[in-house]
Order: sequence, then C-alpha cells, then structure tokens
Amino acid sequence: MTFISMQHIEKRFGDQEVLKDVSLEMKRGEIVSIIGPSGSGKSTFLRCLGQLETIDGGTITVDEDVLASTDAQGIVTYADKSKAHDILLRMGMVFQSFNLFPHMTVLENIMVAPRMVKGMKDKDILPIAERLLTKVGLWEKRYGYPSQLSGGQKQRVAIARALTMDPEILLFDEPTSALDPELTGEVLKTIKGLAEDHMTMIIVTHEMNFARDVSDRVIFMADGIIQEEGTPEQIYGNPTSPRTRAFLESML
Repeated sequence: MTFISMQHIEKRFGDQEVLKDVSLEMKRGEIVSIIGPSGSGKSTFLRCLGQLETIDGGTITVDEDVLASTDAQGIVTYADKSKAHDILLRMGMVFQSFNLFPHMTVLENIMVAPRMVKGMKDKDILPIAERLLTKVGLWEKRYGYPSQLSGGQKQRVAIARALTMDPEILLFDEPTSALDPELTGEVLKTIKGLAEDHMTMIIVTHEMNFARDVSDRVIFMADGIIQEEGTPEQIYGNPTSPRTRAFLESML
C-alpha cells in the first residue's frame, strides 16, 4: 500500500518554475535518496512534503490523509490546521544547518519538542532521550552545549532530536553538506542504523556512494523534474538518461 504520495507537484518562486509536475510514491519502510545538481529542486520537493513550502499544484497524501489537493480550476487547498498538524507530527526533518538552540544543553535540545508540542512530562521524556542519545553515541555529551560539539556531533544530536517525536517518516535535507569530510562518516553511519531499523526515509544528498548503499530507490532530479529513477543498481550501473550518466561521472 502507498504510504506517501506526491502527485504532479508544481512549485514556483515568482517567475521561476522550480518543480514541474514531479511525482513520487513510497511504501512504508522504503528509503529513497534524491540526487542531482544544485538548483535542481531536490530540497524544495522535500520541503513541500515537510510543509516548509506550499505547493502551487498537485496532491500530497500521507497514509491516505490528504495534506494538499488541487481542483479542476488549479486552486490548491490544504487540510485544516489541526489535520495538517497531525500529518506534520508524523514526520521528522533533519537540516544541513543543525538548527540546535545554542543556549540549551544537548539534553535540553532533545527534550524541548516533546515537552512543548506533545505536552509530555520530563520524567517520561528522559528515558527516551537517554535511549536516543545512546543510539547516536552522545549520551556522555548530554550536559554539553552545541558550541562544544563538532559538526558531526551536532548533526547526530539533530537526528536524535527528530527521533524524540517518534516520527514515522524522516526527511534529510543534505545532512552532511555543512560537515568537513572527516566528520561525514559518523553521520552517515547513524543514518544507516536507522535504515536497518526500516525507518521510512527520504534523503536529499550529494553523497553518491552512501545513496547507493542505503537506498531502496534513487531518484535523479535536474531542471525541476525527475529525469530518472530506479534501484541503485539501475541508476549507478546502467543509467538510461545521458543527463544522469554525465552527473554520476562528474560525482564518482
């Protein structure tokens, strides 16, 4: 059964058409990586699902709950605030820039969302925070501040923070692009661990080898459209689009 459905998505910024009739369907537990050159629309597409951007056309459905739809006149209608909020709670998003609160400790950064959004008590959040920080290898840093962490550690805290909300879907927007190369591996290892747990994930990334290793399906986007999609074996081993082939040759 289809878990995530994004059909005929269109998005414009002024006169610039960023997404041109882009569609994606995913099953629960599937891992999809989106690759492509800068400016291809990858991150915008992800942000449309995460409700950080509104669409100008198309339909978005999560587990049969309609987030946005477009009528015959081309008018986009979003779900009411309560339903949209419920859909959003089913997703966690990890950004390239970490977005940690600098005045809060690692533990406070982890605990704030369940407390503020779900109204959970600290005594109930603490064991969850301990489990997740241990999972990403940072429980010993729980009383440290973001300024005392490396970039890789900050990103692992951001992943743990997203997981505290118990999302069904994780969205990663270039999770390693702000990191030095030697710090990238620890973040990718954490994401691979989530893949082994069969978390539904969409990963926008420039890490070609990682996308090949972790994904069930790889999508190549350029010029605001999906140029090609398939299994990692198909995309990396025998791409049919000359555009895909040229991109991979430049990256690998």
